[in-house]
Amino acid sequence: MSKYLSKLTSPLIAVILGLVVGAIIMLVSGYDPVAGYGSMINGIIGDSYYVGESVRTIIPYILAGLAVAFAFRTGLFNIGVEGQLIVGWLAAVWVGIAFDLPRIIHLPFAILVGAAAGALWAFIPGYLKAKFRVHEVIVSIMLNYTALYVTNYLIRNVMTDKLDKTERIADTASLRSPFLKA
Repeated sequence: MSKYLSKLTSPLIAVILGLVVGAIIMLVSGYDPVAGYGSMINGIIGDSYYVGESVRTIIPYILAGLAVAFAFRTGLFNIGVEGQLIVGWLAAVWVGIAFDLPRIIHLPFAILVGAAAGALWAFIPGYLKAKFRVHEVIVSIMLNYTALYVTNYLIRNVMTDKLDKTERIADTASLRSPFLKA
């Protein structure tokens, strides 16, 4: 029983300590911690729009955390999840811009291409580890920066129109509700 209790109390203690340290930093900086945390809670669940935005924002972090946890459970370190997300997002955006398909095909296609691109990016350190025994942490950290800079280059120099703006993703490839006008 104590084993299960410690698995539950460790994250709880970490959250409480984080809140206490945050409150101390706010006090030292001259801010009211109660007002600060109240604003934070209001910004997360104060309105149905905020709840939706919070969920939309946190889902990539949850999926990235699951990817890291899965790799860790197999004895590997997936430090490259940031680069994999960036490459996957770029591929999904490219599909959203480059193709004109019905929503029922376009949206799943964009998601699948994004997942495949991220998986292909993850394949690189996996292959180097299996074939040449190169440490996956070093390779995946370097690939995070490679993904960032290559993606920035492609967005700035390839996916940008004459007005220095990237094209808008087609509504058929967007997770945004078709009922929202923006």
